[in-house]
Amino acid sequence: MWPVAPSASVLKRRWKELLADSKSDVRADKYVTAKTGRTIHTQVGELPRLADLPEDAPHQPIVRMGWRSFDRQWTFDDPRLANLERPALWQSLSPQQIFLISPWSARISNGPAATVSTGVPDLHYYCNRGGKDIIPLYRDAHCAEPNITRGILKKLSEAYDYSVSPEDLMAYCYALIAHEGYSKLFWEELENSPVRLPITTNPQLFQNAVTLGRELLWLQTFGERAFDEDHPVGSIPSISGMGWIEPVTTLPETTKDIRYDNETHELHIGDGIVSGVLPEVWSFEVSGMNILDKWLGSRTRRGIGRAASKSATPLDRIRPEEWEDEWNDELLDLLRVLTKTLELAPVQHELLEQILDDELIDTGELPEPSSAERKVPQTLKRNYEQTFLDV
Repeated sequence: MWPVAPSASVLKRRWKELLADSKSDVRADKYVTAKTGRTIHTQVGELPRLADLPEDAPHQPIVRMGWRSFDRQWTFDDPRLANLERPALWQSLSPQQIFLISPWSARISNGPAATVSTGVPDLHYYCNRGGKDIIPLYRDAHCAEPNITRGILKKLSEAYDYSVSPEDLMAYCYALIAHEGYSKLFWEELENSPVRLPITTNPQLFQNAVTLGRELLWLQTFGERAFDEDHPVGSIPSISGMGWIEPVTTLPETTKDIRYDNETHELHIGDGIVSGVLPEVWSFEVSGMNILDKWLGSRTRRGIGRAASKSATPLDRIRPEEWEDEWNDELLDLLRVLTKTLELAPVQHELLEQILDDELIDTGELPEPSSAERKVPQTLKRNYEQTFLDV
């Protein structure tokens, strides 16, 4: 757990503490060697072993990752620190990549049937009780190989009389499944099946879904994807009545320092207060995980989960010591994204019903993925020499 944190500065302190003593047994105790996976003695590619690093060795780049739904945290781009590395996902990372996360091996609970991330997602991204199914839009960092069965885009382009892009297809899918209405409508079917979706024969319905899905992708990637003239890059729309009454200046000790007032619609975080937070936003869940509980709990002095328990490791216990200024902006963005997401959910539900009531493309008319397309892409050797970032 310790190579992930809501703050890059916390990771720097943890790295420094890991290397503070050159004795292997001391480093091993801090690293916490798992029963399976890597240790400080594991040789990973051409990177030096952690046990052999000098005390002042620089860390690998610190990058954004998808920690949980709607929660972008930080980690080291360093496979030596990953218990179970997913090199194909890291290799496919790019400014155009979108990772769609939807349970394949676990039962979908309440909330949307999918969420997205622009950073490589954690193994348990979708739900910390086991969701671990990642579907990248592209299989490579150059975005030359869409993660789509060969022939499907051609089939759809002929049906709708325009060139359907990989982004269009993802947007269509996202509009249909990324809302609670889908999960409720197919509750019984989803008990023993991963997500399935109908493909309309109606060009206008397809285009309506693409437009709606692109707006959702723009929102839920915090303006980093699917942006255009009407949806500027890096911009989240403001919400009337929502804003800081008092910004947070003091780090909450625990989650007990965080509360929501149902009557005033105010969210209190330590000494800070946000107005205009709807009850539906405060209670918003993805597969049983309350988004704001998890996001805010990670940004307390004590933390949540193992970091706050007796089983916390030495490096887990290195926690934020102050509330970081950017968290005020990030929290407001998150609240805006959740509010707009909830506003669009009824539109998604109505569109899904329209598509189900209309004519659909029969699955027998669509090409099947080849054995090569079903396999994880081959990974290439990565060059880590002299590529250090100071975040």
